[in-house]
Amino acid sequence: MELKMIYFNIKLVQMKRIILLFGVITGLLLTGCNNPAPTELVQDNTSSQNQVQYQVITKDPTDASYSNGYDTTGVTSVIPPNIYFINISGTKITENNSTRRISFAQALFTDKSRPLMGQGGRLIGYGAAISGMLKFNGITADSTPYRIRFSVKGNILDSLLGSMFVLNNRFNFNYGSQVHIQYYSGHGMHGNPFNPAFDFYIATPQEINGSVKLSGRRANNSLTGEVEWNKLNPADSIDLILGVVSMQGSTFPLFKIRTLDRGRLVIPTKLLNDIPAAKFNKFEFTFIRRIRINQRESGKDMVILSQSIHSIILDIP
Repeated sequence: MELKMIYFNIKLVQMKRIILLFGVITGLLLTGCNNPAPTELVQDNTSSQNQVQYQVITKDPTDASYSNGYDTTGVTSVIPPNIYFINISGTKITENNSTRRISFAQALFTDKSRPLMGQGGRLIGYGAAISGMLKFNGITADSTPYRIRFSVKGNILDSLLGSMFVLNNRFNFNYGSQVHIQYYSGHGMHGNPFNPAFDFYIATPQEINGSVKLSGRRANNSLTGEVEWNKLNPADSIDLILGVVSMQGSTFPLFKIRTLDRGRLVIPTKLLNDIPAAKFNKFEFTFIRRIRINQRESGKDMVILSQSIHSIILDIP
């Protein structure tokens, strides 16, 4: 199926653009699709850009989905249930020739015994609970409500599913280094924490620096785009999220492109010219260099994302 046809058949859920309010965290939900084809990664074997994969990011608000979306935490993937999930990110946001930096860390401990069911009995997500204390580089994370928004018969509902650990902009994200994580599950008689339930270091990726060049006009379908970044190991891959910003400032992720870390990619013109002009006036290109770690701690499966992110926001010509 051509990407143009896929684009016109998917329904995009309105996404929160968490640029100004970075403390609002991406909802990590279990969503599904009766037809998996629109969201699968498709290998591009027809062009000279070998080993490039495209994925349509589709979230249907009429189908027990949610209105929380991708943001500067870089999380767009479905997170499995009953796990410990940790995400640490060093992020740059470039807009109007100005760049600001954000460091962010979160930990979400989901509980499979607390499911949230939506319309038609569809599983939306699981509750989360935290106790004790979590530290990133020796700095204690805050306990933050874990909320999700989802749609039932067109009505947007808000649900509190528990709490999670969040550390926002209060630690240094050192690229090409490591972050020390310590979790204490309880305290002793005098308020001192027990020995940590887990204590380890997470490697951080090298910093990614992206640039975007657009030419042509969307009005006559001549828009073309090329992205570049500081390449590292061509055997590794990076993710590029192509999103758009509405007139009201909401961000919609449209496509995820996975490509080898070779430093340059020409964006297919179909992805750029099929954007409805009446709804969106800006592109948001998000470059992600990621280390993913799977391990087991305290009897739970753990997924860890360590990420360097660079988001670039541009007017659509």
